[in-house]
Amino acid sequence: MNVLHICLSTGFGGLEMYPMRVGAIMMSQDCNVYGMGQAGTPTNARMVETFDSTLSLSSRGEGYRKLFSIAQWIKQRQIDVVHCHKSSDLTLAVLLKKICGFKLIYTDHMGVKRSKRDFYHRFIYRNVDLVLSISSFTRSGNVKALPISESKIKKLWIGTEIADIEETDFNLKTELSLPLDTILIGIVGRLSNGKGHLELLKAFRQLKLSQAHLVIVGGLTAATGGSEDYVRMLESYVIENDLQDKVTFYGFTDKPNILLKTVDIVVIPSHNEAFGLTVIEAMAAKKAIVGSSYGAIPEILEDTGVIVDPFDTEAFANVIDSLSSSVEERERLAILARRRACDFFDQKKHVDTLLEIYRAC
Repeated sequence: MNVLHICLSTGFGGLEMYPMRVGAIMMSQDCNVYGMGQAGTPTNARMVETFDSTLSLSSRGEGYRKLFSIAQWIKQRQIDVVHCHKSSDLTLAVLLKKICGFKLIYTDHMGVKRSKRDFYHRFIYRNVDLVLSISSFTRSGNVKALPISESKIKKLWIGTEIADIEETDFNLKTELSLPLDTILIGIVGRLSNGKGHLELLKAFRQLKLSQAHLVIVGGLTAATGGSEDYVRMLESYVIENDLQDKVTFYGFTDKPNILLKTVDIVVIPSHNEAFGLTVIEAMAAKKAIVGSSYGAIPEILEDTGVIVDPFDTEAFANVIDSLSSSVEERERLAILARRRACDFFDQKKHVDTLLEIYRAC
């Protein structure tokens, strides 16, 4: 099978990493996998590193201007399936499909925010063979908002690598010069509005456990995926509330799994998460998790973590305090989370299902 992943995003987060994560496994299963990205972006650079060949466009506009030459590039590679990962790339993908005749799959990674039943979107989605929703939460929104038959909207949870739990020489407490009895609370992901960092900091002010320390992992600049205004607001809040000794902004890492191994509790206080890649990564890492009651997180965690309203900062603080003081409860939840990750969120199983979907489409 010959597969092309299109992602012209200029950002770099879970959405942008997804094509490379699944594409690499597809290649190990004798698929020919290609990419189409925007030159000069982290996503395009990873495509070039990962795929058999990548078509790098200077902009989406260049795609329209060079439509027929791109179509020729696709025909030469005998592409069977084009998998699109951003709704803003769908128009280009549909026009290419009209020329080339491939199957077009679209994964909605973000969740639809408004109705798309106007004439333009009816034309676009009439040419999409299948929409993949990454959770039941997003599928519900897709069914309501998209001008496509419900039978062509399928839920497919995202996967993650389920590696053996191994000891690591890396010690985050040592790196941060923290006492060994510190309880590390970790939040991993893009620093942007809606991810719940501010509510977490407000909850942290109310903790009763003095040895708790918060580590915020994620890019602090636009180049590393962060919202710089948002980061400055969080940094100001930490200073204004004398939390400098209790909070560390770790910055971007391309190995979040290593950091996850070293924290005691993972928190995901997002306001409206369409899925929550960090959730399943923490589950796979066998960690106690506190998750938001909003979006898809309750669906992903079920009873393997603690669900809390992130806007109820007092309740949020009480949950963190309770878990921080109980090694037994953290271990119980960690075992349940790991088991659920193995059963439902294994990346290889996810790719096997995805390839079956490609073939059946």
